[in-house]
Amino acid sequence: MKKLLSLLLVTCVLFSFSACNLNYLDAETTSTTKEQTTEPEIELCGPYDVVRVVDGDTIIIDLDGQKTRVRFANIDTPESVAPEDTGKVNTEEGVEASDYTKNLLPSGSKVYLEYDEKRTDKYDRVLAYIYLEDGETMIQRLLLKDGMAKVYNDHNNTRYTDEFYRLQDGAKASGLGIWKDSSNG
Repeated sequence: MKKLLSLLLVTCVLFSFSACNLNYLDAETTSTTKEQTTEPEIELCGPYDVVRVVDGDTIIIDLDGQKTRVRFANIDTPESVAPEDTGKVNTEEGVEASDYTKNLLPSGSKVYLEYDEKRTDKYDRVLAYIYLEDGETMIQRLLLKDGMAKVYNDHNNTRYTDEFYRLQDGAKASGLGIWKDSSNG
């Protein structure tokens, strides 16, 4: 009887060990396959209500009951509402970019945020990649693709930098938005 119990115990241990190894190898293979065929998984926070659009690259959202200013990570649109004392110049392209964002994000619409390395800028604005309510459409991609923004690398947020430059280059080559006049380059 003791031999039978010992044999049964050894068999169970070996079976468990084999099953763990198979699961590990399967997970490793799946992981490698995923890395080669899909984008990295992103973590979205939200949805949050849009209170208002400030300009082409800044919105105010209701973040857990607080009106919070959110700056679109990794892009910059021309100025449209800069106070005179900043030395920045408001432009027609800035108004166009602001209107573009207002059309995408009317007050009361919902957005999701994706964070990168740096979560706030020197003005204490939240930095994030902004997604429409579908959770798939990123605002930065739309603004760059349609020539409403330039890539901006001042925040150590580089997750999409290469892609953003490709989108910007496409808009430049097509002469869209701010790229209509080659002096903006």
